[in-house]
Amino acid sequence: MTEPRDLRPIPPTEAHLALPALRALRPDSPHTATPDALRAFLSTTQAEGYALVGAFEPGHEEAAAVAGYRVMHLLWAGRTLYVDDLSTLQGARGRGHARALLHWLEGRAHELGCSELHLDSGVGETRFTAHRLYHRAGMNVTAHHFSLPLSRGTA
Repeated sequence: MTEPRDLRPIPPTEAHLALPALRALRPDSPHTATPDALRAFLSTTQAEGYALVGAFEPGHEEAAAVAGYRVMHLLWAGRTLYVDDLSTLQGARGRGHARALLHWLEGRAHELGCSELHLDSGVGETRFTAHRLYHRAGMNVTAHHFSLPLSRGTA
């Protein structure tokens, strides 16, 4: 069953509407600690093209699900829409919000002249549902993502 929803961009001035859904995915991030911290993050990353889109349920002010994305240029893939964050509030899961956001992001990628859409997803049993969604959306596992933690800066 498809739930009614409104999909729309969330400007930095309305960051508080995205905060609960982003905090569900990234509870330990200093950037999701407060609305001011998220606004500061969005102010910093706006120059990099980071933007938010939310799925809103009727009668609820805050987004039920949120995606953060940006366009980047990759030597091997060309112009790519990269999804940094895709998260749904615990109580709103299973209602098709993330699937609707992926569909919106795919359309946005086409509008922006991107040749590919990418996202990374954590591993482990808590991520299996998300992985099934990505596969059903036509996405493939094309790489392992490696990281090396460095000392944390303030940005």
